[in-house]
Amino acid sequence: MNLYLYIPPSSAHPPSCFKGHITGELKRYWLQNDPMNFQKMLIKFIDRLIKRGHKIEDLTPLLMQAAANLDNPNHLPNNKTDEDTLYIHWEFHPQGIQRSDIRRLYEKTLKPFLPYKDMKIAISRPSNLKDMLTRAKLTTPQNICINTLIAEIH
Repeated sequence: MNLYLYIPPSSAHPPSCFKGHITGELKRYWLQNDPMNFQKMLIKFIDRLIKRGHKIEDLTPLLMQAAANLDNPNHLPNNKTDEDTLYIHWEFHPQGIQRSDIRRLYEKTLKPFLPYKDMKIAISRPSNLKDMLTRAKLTTPQNICINTLIAEIH
């Protein structure tokens, strides 16, 4: 089992998935390690991504952006109300309309006529065979309390 099968560069994932993966890994490495071990883990991470087919010149800006985001104490979302934000949900396709195009079209056409101060575009992946073939959902049997089941074990 290879635990380091990261998203390859030719994947049809949205670019934001890969950016999020890099940011998440950096944050995890930083929180779980001292600075010396963080550097070692980061070097291993970069090496694994390169072995997966990524190029260092493509990785460097993403790593720098992720580090800058994590260094910024204001990288957490602010407490704006959802009423100020227009949310658009879009299914990603590598040859479909891109997030930047949606944003540009919104700015040119709708923004002057809508009361929103901000717009968020949520990109999701399309359904795949795994989603269709494995519909695993955990359900609790009716009329059975989980606390009762746990108490019976003890």
